[in-house]
Amino acid sequence: MGWLQEWWIGLGLAGQIMACAAIPMTVVMFLQLILMLVGVGFGSSDGDLDNDGADDGGNDGVDDGGNDSSNPSAARIFTIRGIVAFFALGGWAGLAALTAGVPLLWSVHIALLSGVAAMLLASVVIRIALKMQSSGNLDLRNALSQTAEVYITIPPERSNTGKVTLTLQERFVELDAVTDSDTAIKPNTKVEVIGLAGSDCLVVCPVSTSRFEEEGNETKEVE
Repeated sequence: MGWLQEWWIGLGLAGQIMACAAIPMTVVMFLQLILMLVGVGFGSSDGDLDNDGADDGGNDGVDDGGNDSSNPSAARIFTIRGIVAFFALGGWAGLAALTAGVPLLWSVHIALLSGVAAMLLASVVIRIALKMQSSGNLDLRNALSQTAEVYITIPPERSNTGKVTLTLQERFVELDAVTDSDTAIKPNTKVEVIGLAGSDCLVVCPVSTSRFEEEGNETKEVE
């Protein structure tokens, strides 16, 4: 372990900070990759910044919800996975630059640029994977009356699309969704699928609202 201690000391303060960002985030990134491959990596459990507690996330915790719902593109970039990629690859890039003798200022710039590139790449890869995951033999009509969970804020009155996650045909998927509600539906809210808007988008409403309407209809029928 002596070589490890010597390596750590030799990094200097800046290098140690980058290593502290890169090493644990790399571990998290590989764990996310494994979960993605076995089919459970796209849930709102991203903590996810994906849910806009902050997403988006998210989850994008700092969740994509933390991002303005009027900017869905940003919500899809600033997710837990994107931030993990930012620190992991950015940290390693900066550390490599420092080790190669690049001045500290330039090393920081390299780390930041590499991190941003990694975040954008992660967003693209996740979008492609989600499209592949949600395509195929999925019949969205099977989602009717099912309960889902909001992943990215759904704007009011069908002004834009948000995202929901649910289990459909024994697969955990993320799908576009709109609502007729006059208020936005925030991440982590339970919603019910009440219709379809086109071939690839769900119409949802908060579970409480849906149940209230059903109870009202039942009362009218009794009268």
